[in-house]
Amino acid sequence: MSKNKIEKTVKMDDKEIEIYVIKPTNNTVKQADRHKSKTWNQAIQDDVLTKKELGVLMRKRGIWDEAKDKEEEDITKRIVELEKQLYNGDGKRKPKVSEGRDLAVEIRKARLELRDLIADRISLEENTAESLADNARFDYLVAHCTFYKDGKPVYNSFEEYNNKSADEIAFAAASALAEMLYNIDSSFEKNLPENQWLTKFGLVDDELNLIDPTSGDKIDTKGRKIDDEGYLLDDDGNRVDKDGNEITSEGLYKMADYQNDLAPKKRRSTRKAKAEEKEQTETNEEALTTES
Repeated sequence: MSKNKIEKTVKMDDKEIEIYVIKPTNNTVKQADRHKSKTWNQAIQDDVLTKKELGVLMRKRGIWDEAKDKEEEDITKRIVELEKQLYNGDGKRKPKVSEGRDLAVEIRKARLELRDLIADRISLEENTAESLADNARFDYLVAHCTFYKDGKPVYNSFEEYNNKSADEIAFAAASALAEMLYNIDSSFEKNLPENQWLTKFGLVDDELNLIDPTSGDKIDTKGRKIDDEGYLLDDDGNRVDKDGNEITSEGLYKMADYQNDLAPKKRRSTRKAKAEEKEQTETNEEALTTES
């Protein structure tokens, strides 16, 4: 794959469509920058907040403050230290793979903690004037750098791309250009230090799920066997809870065989009831006659 060209095959409406994305020319970049400036100016006229203004507002409303800044910094430092320990060991003895796996899992947890922490801030920043302008620039580049296999442009204008930006072709083109311009690798997760380490020792599958290196079975962070949906499994492959109690495929406990003593009692048909009543009356009369 050339650094100046990325080819993609997109499946759309049961058809395979071949496209390619090229690196923007200087002229295209200049036009994209002008489009970015126009978007920025329009955003300011529409009273869209800048990132700086948003930062002030978030602190004022308690959405993001110095404590969260410190927390983000601490988690980031912890991840770096754990990565260093994972690859270098403690320097005192030869580290064990089982210990390394625990460190890798701890790094994964720390990354999730960091993502959760900054998720709200990032989602708000996506709607600032800067982000809208940057997105407009990128979209302009995608619209003018995407071609079919025969060399014809996929989009005749920025507006056409913008109207189709949610379809498969647009998504593939945007991903390819991002990979080219910003070194965003499609295998980003696989290239994280902890996942590279886990892969080296055969402790994850192709989808980066933790596995037992001996059996290849998926496991949780505590080494317990799980299925594709994350439910714990016993030795026979049945779903169980953490205490070993069997549960159903829906994740519910297996129901006991109840005796329903609260069910409505069945009413006898009127005709049958009258017949039985008549029979009982006749029996009683015969009994009285006999006694007489």
